[in-house]
Amino acid sequence: MDKVFRVMVVDDHAIVREGLKSLIDLEDDFRVVAEAESGMDCLRILEYQSVDIVLMDMKMPGIDGIEVTRLIKETWPRIKVILLTNYDEEEYVMEAIQGGADGYVLKDVNKGDLPKILRTVLDDQAFIDPGVTRKVFHRIKKISSGEPRPAGRPALSQRELQILTHVVEGLSNKSIADALFISTDTVKSHLKNIYQKLEVHNRSQAAKVAIQEQLVRLSR
Repeated sequence: MDKVFRVMVVDDHAIVREGLKSLIDLEDDFRVVAEAESGMDCLRILEYQSVDIVLMDMKMPGIDGIEVTRLIKETWPRIKVILLTNYDEEEYVMEAIQGGADGYVLKDVNKGDLPKILRTVLDDQAFIDPGVTRKVFHRIKKISSGEPRPAGRPALSQRELQILTHVVEGLSNKSIADALFISTDTVKSHLKNIYQKLEVHNRSQAAKVAIQEQLVRLSR
């Protein structure tokens, strides 16, 4: 019997997961064995569910797909990861490659091409959507001079670290407020300070820095 590859679909929208599952399960050599609605869910499931390839959304609550990819590759390097996204900006593509992604695919991909892309990646070949290839080459050319990294940033307070931990876990402002017995306005104020200190602009970027610099501990 030919090998059947086990697939996990990770997306915070149930309708997207269901659509991808229906498409993939039409193929004889693939079977979706797991679904996750967030990066943290994905990591928890991988603790007990064996998969060959992960089809990952990039923008999700808490940890974004690029950072989840990095964590997967650190712990389960044999697992292939394809990022499926609407974002074609060159910086996202470069971050995905640096994070260890095996494929970067735009969501407007021809649905009939997706199984072929899965097989390409499982054959130890990388795949970058033709729609972003030119931007990647442009970015590589710009990197030659190098970019200076920012100097040390202000330390986070204990409360800010608590809130940042909940952000990484994907909690909403209201859920964070309820967990810490503070108002949502207070949460927003702390988040503003966290963004300034980490030199980021949104929750996803803050979560990424938190994990990269080990500011918080992941509870899997």
